[in-house]
Amino acid sequence: MKLSNRPVTSREYKLMLNSDRFGDRHKGAERFLNLIDLLIRKQGGSVDKQDKEETRHTSYLDTPQFALRQSGLSLRLREEENGFQINLKYRGADRYISAARDLSASQTGKIKFEEDILPPFVSKFSHSNSIATGTRPHFETIKDVVSLFPGIASLDIDEDTPVKTANDFRALEVVRKLCKFQFEKTETIKASLSFWYLEDDTDWPLVAEFSFDYDAAENVGSDLEEYSLEVVEGAKGFFSALQNQTGWLDLTTTTKTAFALEVL
Repeated sequence: MKLSNRPVTSREYKLMLNSDRFGDRHKGAERFLNLIDLLIRKQGGSVDKQDKEETRHTSYLDTPQFALRQSGLSLRLREEENGFQINLKYRGADRYISAARDLSASQTGKIKFEEDILPPFVSKFSHSNSIATGTRPHFETIKDVVSLFPGIASLDIDEDTPVKTANDFRALEVVRKLCKFQFEKTETIKASLSFWYLEDDTDWPLVAEFSFDYDAAENVGSDLEEYSLEVVEGAKGFFSALQNQTGWLDLTTTTKTAFALEVL
């Protein structure tokens, strides 16, 4: 069997932050925005500040023995203002294995293949399929998951294995769109903060994550993705400079998904 590849349609840099800095979310976000504004400008970039928040509830589903997690998969459920989103994702260090993972669905979804960059500069490749629905997805057993994502059947998990909310954890997520920035007037880079709270308790965040991403240039007849050198170099320099601000960082976990599935 030969492994195929997929073009990386976007690159997203992720950094977990010290949640103590955001006891007052608005003041903390403002201070952090001022910091990244300074660092971006030092890298020769220009910043367009924003101030918009969105909220949703987020949880993950798995078997009691975390069979999906052990296979490198995560099944995320988001309850948004206008409905629900179910997302099946495989994230791994090997680009070809991630690209080859069967995430096909019985309903129309949005498939993405992205590069996630974690500190200090570690690449993970995320292959995902997201399905939007107006009604809450019904998952009681692996059989229900397979009915939506048939590729799960290859894991050979007994179809009667129960599926439940992982760690009984359901977070209120607040996403704050911080800014857009550019290097040399090329592709726009979007930056945001994401906070997780226990249900509707927004007094103190459990976790805080900063991320920024940019998309590949529009396809110009090549199967390979293309990115501007100015964007890639500017983003790398900014990511490295931000990691020197150790008082802002939380190095105890790597991603929100890891926090939900492993830490609790």
